[in-house]
Amino acid sequence: MSEQYILPRQASTTTPLRLGVLISGSGSGLEALLKHQEMHDCAHETVIVISDKPGVKGLDRAARYGVIGICVPLPSKELFSNSTEQRQSHEESVAELLDEYDVELVVCSGYMRILTDHFLSSRLGRVVNIHPSPWGVDGALFPGAHANRDLLAAGSNIAGASVHFVSLGVDDGPLITSETTKVKSGENEEDLGARVRTEIEQKIYPKAIDAISEGRIISDNERFEIIE
Repeated sequence: MSEQYILPRQASTTTPLRLGVLISGSGSGLEALLKHQEMHDCAHETVIVISDKPGVKGLDRAARYGVIGICVPLPSKELFSNSTEQRQSHEESVAELLDEYDVELVVCSGYMRILTDHFLSSRLGRVVNIHPSPWGVDGALFPGAHANRDLLAAGSNIAGASVHFVSLGVDDGPLITSETTKVKSGENEEDLGARVRTEIEQKIYPKAIDAISEGRIISDNERFEIIE
């Protein structure tokens, strides 16, 4: 683990860790987190939801739970000389909101943008993601936006989901926790994705965030480990 990951402070139910959730779509994972926070005495609270897409269902879900939801769309590419400048401008707008709401941990939940070094370099250890793939020694076994499709195409009989700190690479860790399931006979990409979301992602992500906020995460070489 060559980069230095600085985890957020150890919080409590009286002084909860302030979360900012980044989404791009329906927000099913977001709702699972908000429901978890509503049903348990958590050491974390969601203070803002930011979407890069307007009018998505995830913003409606945030509103139903009384959480502020704001759309920060990618600015027009005509305003910039290259895509790197465009992406950095967008991330600066997102960062301004995160700072405005004193966000201590950024939670990527179905956020379909790859964060740049410009955004991440000062936040390593304070940005988490969940990826629908089993994990290997070098990161996700099936990285990218179509993990379940690629998994099925490769003939793998094991699927899963993994929570990791976002690094300067893509879907490559360091790992926090992972869980797998066997692919069912005849299962297609859509069915598998829905099952992984409900059976694994929506359970292990809130629990991983519990562990981070409660200070129950320790470093173990190339990965982190949750202390029960």
